[in-house]
Amino acid sequence: MVDIVDLHKAEYKESPEAVVSAPGIITLMGEYADLCDGYILTGAVDRHITIAASKRKDNSLRFYAADLNERKRTTIPNLKYRREDRWANYIKGVLYEVYRRNYEFKGLNITLAGDIPQKVGLKSSTAICAATALAVKKLLDMNIADNQLIQAIYFAETSFLQSKARLVDIMSMLYAKRGRLLLFDLHTLGYHQVPYSFHQTNLYITNSNVPPFPIREDILYREEESINGFEELRNYQPNGLFRELGELDAKALTSSLPEERKRYCQHILNESRRVLDAVRSLEQQDYLAFGKIMNRSQESLRDKFEVSCPEIDWLTKRAVELPGCYGSKMIGEGFGGCTITLLDASSLEAFKKRLSDYEHIFGFHPECFEFYPSDGTGTG
Repeated sequence: MVDIVDLHKAEYKESPEAVVSAPGIITLMGEYADLCDGYILTGAVDRHITIAASKRKDNSLRFYAADLNERKRTTIPNLKYRREDRWANYIKGVLYEVYRRNYEFKGLNITLAGDIPQKVGLKSSTAICAATALAVKKLLDMNIADNQLIQAIYFAETSFLQSKARLVDIMSMLYAKRGRLLLFDLHTLGYHQVPYSFHQTNLYITNSNVPPFPIREDILYREEESINGFEELRNYQPNGLFRELGELDAKALTSSLPEERKRYCQHILNESRRVLDAVRSLEQQDYLAFGKIMNRSQESLRDKFEVSCPEIDWLTKRAVELPGCYGSKMIGEGFGGCTITLLDASSLEAFKKRLSDYEHIFGFHPECFEFYPSDGTGTG
């Protein structure tokens, strides 16, 4: 891959004054736990979006996506969302939020490059926003607190782009450490680092490459039904901390809900509790227990929350059939995306053979790479 400094020089005939990378993020467990203020386990992947930036002498804002060989331009008064600008809207959203917070700048040259697969649950769009915000912070020598920077990134996605974003994904990008996962309490947004070390047993991410069908409405429906279900349950649990319920208590509490809401709410509550079980198994370096928790999570995502799909079902089922595989589940919102599999290193070739079978059956070329928790961006 050509260095982004060289790309920026070739495009703008000057060296960048700031270069920042933001990693992709996965949610190992607890994807929908925010709906019950539960717990979520995240980690940074060794795939990044990198932004290089320099100041211009005029008032033009110029953006260059090196991987796409595409260019966009605008000015500060024209920092508006335009559908045809696609990737550039994420950069514009951050610049709009920075300017709105009274940090003044004129023209900028910005180069974008990266290797995070898009629309598969690895938060590539959030990474663009985070890398842009941190590059601009460095370029303008902004005296801005972390929480204000996080808010700017968050509002760039949710207000400017009208898309979904999560504070925990942004925080994970900033605070992730190599060899550590992050356990978040979604009630307080507090977090702590969880050591990850399974030695000869590794986690592998597989991109199913299932096309991103327009399933946002299906996801929204499940989220809304879950929210309505938890609202009904507050009559019986006034403090609203449903996440503290054990499996039997959760089943009893949700028994009066309509069938779909009951399934969705039970999945979310059980998944939040599985996060804590998973953390305990990680702390004890018990890969057998961790694998079983992964399998229970996948079963619940498939049967209770119903966000799996035939391709993901095939990948996870065929993986756990292999000797040396302890668990496999989907990551991301669902209906495609990626799986994550806990596998002995000695079983990797047999696993890749299954991926070849997958391509013959479904016609999608799967991409597989090892996951080991990586560093975040830092905010220095």
